[in-house]
This record gives sequence, C-alpha cells and structure tokens, in this order.
Amino acid sequence: MATHVRQYEAMFLLNATHAGGNWEAAKAEVEHILQRANAEVVHLKKWDERRLMFPIGGGKRGVFVLAFFRCEGPKVAGIERDVQISENILRVLIIKADHLALKDMEAMVPQQPIVDEHDHRAVRRERHPREPAAVPAATDTVAADPQDIK
Repeated sequence: MATHVRQYEAMFLLNATHAGGNWEAAKAEVEHILQRANAEVVHLKKWDERRLMFPIGGGKRGVFVLAFFRCEGPKVAGIERDVQISENILRVLIIKADHLALKDMEAMVPQQPIVDEHDHRAVRRERHPREPAAVPAATDTVAADPQDIK
C-alpha cells in the first residue's frame, strides 16, 4: 500500500547551550533526525533563542528551529520518537503544511516580544490594559417614548 507524501512544518526546541555554542552541529542533528525518516528537507532555519516559560531539562533558555519537509505520514511518529530520545532536542511540534509555498516558508520571521522578557509585571500590564468603559454612540440609544425623539 502506497502512502501519500505530505508537506509538514516542524518547530524544534533545542537546548540553548548545545545549539548556541555550535549552530552547525545543532542543525546537523535536526537534519539527521529528518533523514532517518526519509524526509526531504525543503527549508530549515534557526528561528529564535528565547527564555523558556518554565525550565525544560534543567535549562531556562531554548533555541527554536523551524523546518519544512516532505515525508510519508506514518514517518512523522518516528521523528517524534527520535526527538524524545535526543538529549539536545527538547521538544518538537509537527503540523501539516501542504498549503504553504516555498516563498511563504522563507518569509516567516519570529514575532518580537511585547516588552522586556525579564519584567513579568510589565507584560501583564501590556497585555491587559485597563480601558475606560465604552460610551454608546448616539445612534445606539433607544428612547422609551417616541415623542422624546427630536
């Protein structure tokens, strides 16, 4: 039975001490995992290095790697299993990306943090600003008596 080859998008989270020190070795490890699944790498790039919300594997920072590849559907489980075994790759999220063209993949850039990542109080204030109550427009009011309308 022939399986259908699909295009996927994967976000790998790598240990920052490993990936930050030697990017080529980290990139080679991601490519090796994809090659084990007979995946054709379409586009691969270092996404960003960020402070993690909670420590993973004892680390507080992580390097995100964005990869687009084509492979057979059942092979995705093998990629996820290989990531679980790896000491340098902490997590992976893989989704279907059949709808993306190469120019869309190359154009993707990470979103910038809202404020300084070390000031948690400022982040909360920025995300949930207190706004004054909305004032209804004059056309939104309804008069109780039709004679009141002038």
